[in-house]
Amino acid sequence: MKLTDTIAGRTILVLLLGLGSILFLAQYLYQVASERELMESNANRVAERLLVLAETITAVKPETRDTTAHSLSGGPLELHWSVEPLSTAGGRLDSAARTLRTYLLERAPVLSRRGLIFGTSSASPATDGDKNHTTVISLGLEDGSWLNVTLARVQTTRVSSPSFLVSLLVGALGVVGIAVLLSIWLTRPLNLLAREARTLFVSGDDGRPVAETGTREVRTVAAAINEMHRRINRLISDRTQMLAAISHDLRTPLTRLRLRANAIDDVTLKKSVDHDLDEMEQMIDASLGFLKESTDCEPVEPVDIAAILQTIADDTNDAGHEVDVELPRSLVVKGRHLALKRALTNLVNNAIRHGGAATINVRLDEREAVIIITDPGPGIPPDKLETVFEPFRRLDDARNLETGGYGLGLTVARSVARSHGGDVILANRPEGGLAATFRLPV
Repeated sequence: MKLTDTIAGRTILVLLLGLGSILFLAQYLYQVASERELMESNANRVAERLLVLAETITAVKPETRDTTAHSLSGGPLELHWSVEPLSTAGGRLDSAARTLRTYLLERAPVLSRRGLIFGTSSASPATDGDKNHTTVISLGLEDGSWLNVTLARVQTTRVSSPSFLVSLLVGALGVVGIAVLLSIWLTRPLNLLAREARTLFVSGDDGRPVAETGTREVRTVAAAINEMHRRINRLISDRTQMLAAISHDLRTPLTRLRLRANAIDDVTLKKSVDHDLDEMEQMIDASLGFLKESTDCEPVEPVDIAAILQTIADDTNDAGHEVDVELPRSLVVKGRHLALKRALTNLVNNAIRHGGAATINVRLDEREAVIIITDPGPGIPPDKLETVFEPFRRLDDARNLETGGYGLGLTVARSVARSHGGDVILANRPEGGLAATFRLPV
């Protein structure tokens, strides 16, 4: 699953990129400003010290100036006195050197006349083998001699320094933590809505609507789902009432036809008419039974599927049919007991009717109970494996017409399975026969 497939993932990604970019930019600007402030502060301090040192060297006798300069060296400064400047002008000065030069000229404009040279000099013994002493400054004194200063580079914190990276990492982790909490807060109502919507159409829970809580958008979706559910229920109820009324109206002419059939003298004809009337009445009853299944209000409760299948197998074996079972000791699901028993009985009877025998296997697949009912019969053409689930659909070319039924057994089985959040799937077995897989969430 991709990170962008979920709202939580997208929220985390947007916050991480957005706030992370802002955090990085803020850290960078703060770092640059800090470096600049530190550089200016150092330049100001060094400029003041150099001017004081220049005055001190000027005040002593020429023969002791170099010794005095050496004694005044320390920290980032190493001093030398000479008649000629040791610094060679040229090369590109770094920002710290340029800032220092500006401060020196601001505090002692006379240096522009006496001489102020920034550069490097291989003639200075102080620079040999010392990579920190990169700037050599020569300041002109009043008598024309020079104070030469070898200045160590001031180490500042760069953007790529460990401290900056650590602070950036801590900030990024904070952003991720906030994003995760925010995504949980945003998606929790949606997850609850999805969970309630999945169970909304399970028969027995029809009276409990989806809770209209959470944000306005979530409440709007929940209200729309509840309205859709009410409309579907009204549609099913209206359809059931309509067919019930039709059934009631048909029973009256059927009763009259039975009375008239009794007046038929031809015994063979009378028997044929009675058979047709019985079949019509059974079809009406089967239709009403199927519709009743759709509107059944049996409560949802814990049901032991293994016990139901064992009961079905025992009853079928007692009736003289062969049913083999491989069942766990117990497998409890949440559902409607009678509806599940009716659906599984239909599948077992279907296997017995068309295969002569049935085998029942049950396994737990992740969070689903998988019930497989197989038979050694002729199977079903591959292009008709879905068609047989349509109401009143019988495949006379694949199943014997004399087997009876009105084509509702598989329809009822799938309807029950789907009302519980599962499904029924048919497949032809390679060794022959049909396998009906009944899946139920645990």
